[in-house]
Amino acid sequence: MASSEGEATRLPPFPLGWYAVGFSSEFARGTVQTRTLGGRELLIARTESGKLSAMDPICPHLGAHMGHGGTVVGESVRCPFHGFRFGTDGACVATGYDTKPPKVSVATKVVHESCGVVLVFLDPRGGPPTFTLPALDDSSYSPLRTKYYRLRGHPQDTTENSVDFGHLSIVHGYSHVQMRSDLELDGPALRARYSMHHPFGLARGSRGLNAEFEVTVRGLGHSMVDIKIPTLGLEARTFVFATPRAEMDLELRIALAVKRLAASQGLHPLLAWVSRAKVLTQLVETIYLRQAFAALANDVEQDFVIWKHKQYVSRPALAQGDGPIARYRRWAEQFYPALAAEG
Repeated sequence: MASSEGEATRLPPFPLGWYAVGFSSEFARGTVQTRTLGGRELLIARTESGKLSAMDPICPHLGAHMGHGGTVVGESVRCPFHGFRFGTDGACVATGYDTKPPKVSVATKVVHESCGVVLVFLDPRGGPPTFTLPALDDSSYSPLRTKYYRLRGHPQDTTENSVDFGHLSIVHGYSHVQMRSDLELDGPALRARYSMHHPFGLARGSRGLNAEFEVTVRGLGHSMVDIKIPTLGLEARTFVFATPRAEMDLELRIALAVKRLAASQGLHPLLAWVSRAKVLTQLVETIYLRQAFAALANDVEQDFVIWKHKQYVSRPALAQGDGPIARYRRWAEQFYPALAAEG
């Protein structure tokens, strides 16, 4: 890292953690797809029973790439070259000749699927997951609305936005930004609560809305924000997934779901009346989802020009109003085991 204040440096490119490789809808049963994570390709397969697996795509028999012509057979992946098959644990379970399979396997990674997102644990050292992701209940929310981007960036830089309160007004035009509680650090999890005036409303001509945000970050690739609009009683949940393909080559996936009116508490009287009519409920939820997602995408895209050209400054000249960036960076150090070993 840098030795002088304000000096730019580079972060290790692949912090360990859970990273999204796609949304559940992208992985149909009986299909295989190739993704790139941490500078290496992964084969993502969903078996006939619906189980997901992530494995090295190169067949250890004679080197064929199973992401090009490989198929799912029952609960295994079949190599297109000689028909060798590999189970979800990576072990070779059959040859294409009906002979005894060799005692060989392909490397696998642990997969987690929740709320319509597929994540894989990355440890540059090849180790098992060092922390887990909770099973989130999405039964009271709409299906996710999603968007994918590919850009220059690093997971620590993009995730730092969750505590960089100073940029919320300068870049995004928010006002009255206030922390509602101290930053909470709990092992690999970070939580921040704040409120602000959002410049975008739900209807043309609106002057915006006051909103409350609860941000939960788990590692550097998984950020969730629960949003409440107190005056209307509306709630939404957003996700931002930053996935390093290669050094400074980032996939960014965003997603948003709105809470069903029937499951919401403290609704505005008009919305409470609407919630008793199914057709009106669907209309309001559709409009809210569309408008809220447009606001999310707009916010994210406003940061792109910054991320594209910025450099990491290891000893920033912080000022009052920045937010708890220093605490965030100390917390983030746990995801670089190589640096910890050196220290």
